[in-house]
Amino acid sequence: MAFSISSSLSSLFSQEQKSALGIDIGTSSIKVVQLRLEKGRVVLETYGAIALGPYAGVEIGRATSLPYDKIAEALKDVIREANVTVKNAAISIPYASSLVSVVTLPAGVEKQLAQVMPLEARKYIPVPINEVLLDWFIISGGGKNAGPNDKLQVLLVAIHNDTISKFRSIASDAGVNVAFFEIEVFSAVRAALDHGIAPIAVVDMGAGTTKFYVVERGIIRESHIISHGSQDLTLAAAQALSTTVADAEQRKRKFGMQGEAVIQGNGVLKQSLELSLSTLFSEIARTVTSYEAQKNQPLSAIVFTGGGATLKGLQAYAQEKIQTEIRLANPFAKTQAPAFLEEILKEAGPEFSVAVGLALRQLQGNG
Repeated sequence: MAFSISSSLSSLFSQEQKSALGIDIGTSSIKVVQLRLEKGRVVLETYGAIALGPYAGVEIGRATSLPYDKIAEALKDVIREANVTVKNAAISIPYASSLVSVVTLPAGVEKQLAQVMPLEARKYIPVPINEVLLDWFIISGGGKNAGPNDKLQVLLVAIHNDTISKFRSIASDAGVNVAFFEIEVFSAVRAALDHGIAPIAVVDMGAGTTKFYVVERGIIRESHIISHGSQDLTLAAAQALSTTVADAEQRKRKFGMQGEAVIQGNGVLKQSLELSLSTLFSEIARTVTSYEAQKNQPLSAIVFTGGGATLKGLQAYAQEKIQTEIRLANPFAKTQAPAFLEEILKEAGPEFSVAVGLALRQLQGNG
């Protein structure tokens, strides 16, 4: 899928205005979003997605493990199809390839974090420090008014050097310059959530796994990976329908769990999807209950994002299973685009949260 609106809107832009490109390389697809800053407004120029299954010789929607050159080939293809014009890009790093921890330290070490954090990181990272890229920032505490007994909370982020090298190679082969890397969860949160105080959960439904995060004041407080993703729904549907995986994927995308699935004689599909999702939602509900009991504070909402969250009827089904308010991520709501695209962008939004979040951060830097 690719859609370019840059040509039709090009007359609105001057040469000084800056564009930004976000690239989200997942296991089942690559998503790209190009945004432009125009007079303080964020304008959507183009976006696109390409399935990686065909590059691996498997069906669309399946999680893949491709060599660098195949991923670079797919990236070049989607950049061309989406008419991307920007060479400098922000690229996401998979959450599974990173380590994120909240470290509590005496407030007095605030000015020595550059020396303290590499030493502290050894307690949390199971590999030699020289094999990872470290980053950190202060969540709370510290400052001029900090007392001797006050604590400093610091978010520690570590990414293995091999992972960085892999994504640099992919970008280079695809003719893209890396502006920066960012762990996917931070990008998704930036695009999918508004700034708020109350804790909120983000459920990122990928092809192979589902990630669950609790975000409070913009900071990831809890994280879990559930080994159940959208491809599991397709495989179960293929078996229930006695059809091919490709046909099951097509039907899943077309009908989902909405009423027309039954009208079209696909009641078996709806039942299969609900049965497959029940395992995932049981795990999500347990995680929510555990967090709320531990913190003695309810979650204000659960926001679903990722390609799996585009399943028709998912929001209504989720609301039946979980009492907390359920929302679908709508990252394109933070951008301006032609009115005729509004419904299309809203439906596709969850899949593009990470790519939009990356481009938004890059625009902030440009601004």
